[in-house]
Amino acid sequence: MKTNYLTFLLIFSFFGITTHLTAQMTAQEQKTAKKEIAEVVEDIFRDLQNMDAGALYQSYAESPDFMQITTAGEMADFQTAKKEHANWFSTLSSLKVTRTSEAFRFLPGNTVIYYWFGKFEMMTKQGVKVKMDKFGTTFIFSKKGNQWKVIFQQASSLPPVPVNE
Repeated sequence: MKTNYLTFLLIFSFFGITTHLTAQMTAQEQKTAKKEIAEVVEDIFRDLQNMDAGALYQSYAESPDFMQITTAGEMADFQTAKKEHANWFSTLSSLKVTRTSEAFRFLPGNTVIYYWFGKFEMMTKQGVKVKMDKFGTTFIFSKKGNQWKVIFQQASSLPPVPVNE
């Protein structure tokens, strides 16, 4: 009898903990998460415009589980993505990013999908001005400790086109 009771308590405790860890966020938790993630996104796009790969990737989870899918359709781990951004930045003299819209989707377990849509205007070091009028990126954020970190990113855009002024 004691064994059955103990087994029941262990199973009940396990499911209670599991349910708690994967529970959907309350409306107040979602509001707080939106504010916190918006601050991280501001940092990401500021660091992007500053063309600083080191600072940019502070907002990303340096983890073997991290993955980024580039606009070229390639998969990159954390170090590769950071290196590729640094290489891209080395070809530019300026980068301007403009958000046109955004959206949030809340998943159980402190996971949030964030959609960003906007446009990029760039000046290459050769003096060629190019733009991408339609750029979209999907971030998946996970809260680690007290910080929201990007654990996945996928970007899509039309190819850059020269701007004739």
